[in-house]
Formats: sequence, C-alpha cells, structure tokens
Amino acid sequence: MKKVLVLSIIVLVCFLCMLAYTQKEGEEVAKVDPKAELQKSVERGKALFNDAKLGTSGMTCNSCHAKGGTVDSKMGEMSMKAFDALNAKYPKYFGMAKRVMTLDQVINWCIKTPLKGEPLSWDDQKLTDLTAYVASVKPEKATKEKKEE
Repeated sequence: MKKVLVLSIIVLVCFLCMLAYTQKEGEEVAKVDPKAELQKSVERGKALFNDAKLGTSGMTCNSCHAKGGTVDSKMGEMSMKAFDALNAKYPKYFGMAKRVMTLDQVINWCIKTPLKGEPLSWDDQKLTDLTAYVASVKPEKATKEKKEE
C-alpha cells in the first residue's frame, strides 16, 4: 500500500511539474514572433554566406553561388544553378560528394571542401542560419533586357 501511495505522489508531482513547465513555455512562446525570428535567422545566414571566416581558403559561399545564389553561375567548368526552393529539394543525391545528403550536410560539405573550414555541428545556430538563408533564396527573374543579351 505504501508503494502505491509513494508512486501516486511521484506521478502527481511529475504531472504538476509538466503542467507548470508547459504554462511557462506557452507564455514565452506568446511573446515571440516566429516570422520575425525566422527573418533574423535568414539575415544572419546571408551575412555568413558572405563571410570568408567560415573557412581558410579566402572564399565565401558567394564565391561559387553568385549574387547570393540568385543567379546561375560557373565555377571553373562546373555550372552552378541558382537556388530555388532548396528546402523542398533535399535530401537528394549530391554529385560532388557522390552520396545522398540533406541540405545542411551539403552546406557543411561546402564549408569543408571549397572553403577549407571546419564543418559546423548539427545544433550550431550558424548552420541553422545558413540553411534558413539558402532555403529562402529565390532566383532572380530574367528581365527582357537580360533575355536579349
């Protein structure tokens, strides 16, 4: 009987703790604008996209992905397509690494290989920010003048 009573008290205390935590968490969430937080992440990612400190080669992500990934470009003989809804296209086979990868794995591959930097850990805010940025990029729309060139 004592064991049942003790177990009931423990379950009740756990339930009350979960209830208190849920209320506190809910209150904090109500104060945060999720769209604004995502936009801040995208902006930080855009800054990182142009930051040579991600590696040691002197290159940035923008070195291969021109105009922030908004236009098709070339890296040597290799064609680089403009980013377009990348979040919906991964995971997929990534030819340069010769395996199926997620978008954040591709970003880390680029940091490690062309940029010659240290890959970011999966829970690093920088990796989240870079992923948020590249997933948000839409290609430049071709203008009539560009088509005529």
